[in-house]
Amino acid sequence: MKNKIILFSIFLLSVLANAQSWQPVGAGVNGSVNTLFVYDSVMYVGGSFTSPGNNIAQWNGSNWDSLSSGTNGEVYSFGRYNGLIYVGGWFSKAGGYSAGSIATWNGKSFANAGFDVEGGKNDPGMVDAICQYDSLLYIGGQFDSVDHKLPSGLVIWNGKKTDTLNTSYGAYWENVSILTTYKNLLLLGYAPIISGIPIGLWNNKMYNNNTDFFYTYKNYADVYMNAFCVFDSNLYLGGNFLYYNLYFNSKKDTIVNNIAMWNGHKWSPLGKGVNGTIYALASYNNMLIAGGDFDSAGGVPVNNIAAWNGTSWSAFGNGFNGPIYTLAVFDSNLYAGGDFSSPGNGIVEYISSPGVPLINNDSVNVFPNPNTGTFTVVCNRVITGASQPVIEIYNILGEKIYSANLLDGNTIIGLGKQAPGIYIYKISTADGTLINPGKLVIE
Repeated sequence: MKNKIILFSIFLLSVLANAQSWQPVGAGVNGSVNTLFVYDSVMYVGGSFTSPGNNIAQWNGSNWDSLSSGTNGEVYSFGRYNGLIYVGGWFSKAGGYSAGSIATWNGKSFANAGFDVEGGKNDPGMVDAICQYDSLLYIGGQFDSVDHKLPSGLVIWNGKKTDTLNTSYGAYWENVSILTTYKNLLLLGYAPIISGIPIGLWNNKMYNNNTDFFYTYKNYADVYMNAFCVFDSNLYLGGNFLYYNLYFNSKKDTIVNNIAMWNGHKWSPLGKGVNGTIYALASYNNMLIAGGDFDSAGGVPVNNIAAWNGTSWSAFGNGFNGPIYTLAVFDSNLYAGGDFSSPGNGIVEYISSPGVPLINNDSVNVFPNPNTGTFTVVCNRVITGASQPVIEIYNILGEKIYSANLLDGNTIIGLGKQAPGIYIYKISTADGTLINPGKLVIE
């Protein structure tokens, strides 16, 4: 019996070794990662850490490098404008230079951005979002003023001077948390929402917030908008909110559970949503990836990360032992940063096997597991659209006991009467490319 177990263990390890998986990025960071930004074959990493740099570093795909002496406080955002990288956060110095929570990096050194944001007494204020739109740079965050003037929370920079939007809504801009462009519009998100302000839209001439209210338990102050992402030509919003309703019509509540999709005209939910806060969204391999602090998505158990294929949710890897704050695609691989120590220290990448087309191994979900010999395999359209996959099941001796094709959606599998114990399943494409292996427990 001992020899059988050893043979089975070797077989299991050989199968799992060929799967796609999350991998550490070098030694990682010795703290948490808040933001990732990709530009010119380099990924900039910002957060709260002292190694491999002081709150800011760069990864070129194989090595870490610090950026001068870094910043003396946390980094929350990056942007690019007029050939410079803009770095935002909560700090008073960058590379040794005085910088009121925003600075520039030219590839060799930091400099003052040309203006400072200011918070309360002894507080530099925070810059949470940086976005170029229509030849101007928009900076959002939690600050009271800029250079002792202008409304709070949002400022425009043309490379020489600061300005503000020409609208009476400026008083609401004390907590602009995210900015993005979509269909020739600049979209503004808030954290937390104050007085029930919905998503803001700016078309370079007029400001409009008549989209829909987002709220949680009828409380607007607890609503956080944390991430925008364009996927399948639609805009997705992730954060901390349970409902939205039609503008000024509180009788038509729609449950979304922390994520919603906007097609340019109206909002809609993504299935049952997720049961916790979403901090990051990314489009990867024909899926929308959501990261945050949650343990289920669409009713499927997950660990702080999940994938939406356009119709349903699935797990994405074994997940993380802490929250994910940021996601980015660099060199065709997906990177995740946050406050976690497993599967890496603060930052990891999802790597495909060499020479294998990018196929998400977690587009397939097997449940329940453990089971009594009957279970369901959920297979999304990304897998079935390319090639009808095959599931194979092996016993402890490595003998194949079952094989079948999988369909788009749910495939119910019955193994008949099998001895209780551990089995291994392999899900592969028709040409033999391994998609998803795992253990199957029969009770």
